[in-house]
Amino acid sequence: MRGGAVPAGRREAGGMTVYVTGSSGVLGFEILSHLHDAGIAASGVARKPLPLRNGQLRQISTPEVLRAGWLPGRADATIVHCAGLASPRVHFNDFAELSRRDIEPQIRFAELLVAKGWRGHMIYLSSAGVYGDSASLPIPEDTPLAAKSWYALQKMSVEQGLSLLAQRHGFRLTILRVANVYGAALAGPTFGVVTILLDALRTGKAFRLFGGGTSLRDYIHASDFCAAVERCCRTPPRGPVTVLNLGTGEGTSLASLIELLPRVAGGTLNIVHQPQDGEVASSVLDISRTRAVLGWAPAVGLEEGLRRTVAVTR
Repeated sequence: MRGGAVPAGRREAGGMTVYVTGSSGVLGFEILSHLHDAGIAASGVARKPLPLRNGQLRQISTPEVLRAGWLPGRADATIVHCAGLASPRVHFNDFAELSRRDIEPQIRFAELLVAKGWRGHMIYLSSAGVYGDSASLPIPEDTPLAAKSWYALQKMSVEQGLSLLAQRHGFRLTILRVANVYGAALAGPTFGVVTILLDALRTGKAFRLFGGGTSLRDYIHASDFCAAVERCCRTPPRGPVTVLNLGTGEGTSLASLIELLPRVAGGTLNIVHQPQDGEVASSVLDISRTRAVLGWAPAVGLEEGLRRTVAVTR
């Protein structure tokens, strides 16, 4: 294991052992850092070293994250599974390529865990994108899935495969369908519209606004996102399979975000308007089930979240 040693006296909360796969990525790193600061002795698992706080956080560096050889003999470990297809912009030629590269390895990972005797709790980070265009808002978890991108199709397929394995083999699975997370420490200038807008604000680059920017999106600050994941780790929902939306339940249009961000950060955006045949459908998540199951609610409003994001990225 590479990375920092756990400080003396630091123990797993309630005897819990947590591993965060994909911990060198944006959301995986955010979760690992949050769990560490919350007093949970979590270990990251990733191919690359931690980009920040290296030496403070526990990290298992392995070129084969999805081969499961890194997992010690803890049958009850919690695995927060972030490793996998990270960008909606990745192109695939066809479903066969998508399946071979990014669906089958995810399912095989769970099968290898089961073969090692693991029967713990997996928290899988899915996406609100699995719903596609929904006729009504906010979107509850029992809405039929209708993926419209390769990325969303991959998330949907892995959800279904993991659900089958959880019910067949007896491990607990929590699927988090995550809205638009912003405010993460590693979020670069292409990670989500908030950082893209901040980059445009600071550099003067043109921001292309297609259509009127009236479709709604659900934006959740990284601190609220991580707090919900922590709740899942500490008090797993009753299983075997639980699906939870993770957002704020509130929609914000891109046009409103474009108006709000310069007011918070200062400066002027260079907006270039371009026509669009039709607005992409809105996506706002119904989080009533998540509130009830986790006893959790988002605490950071959008304006306050943007202030925090601006402060940490100056």
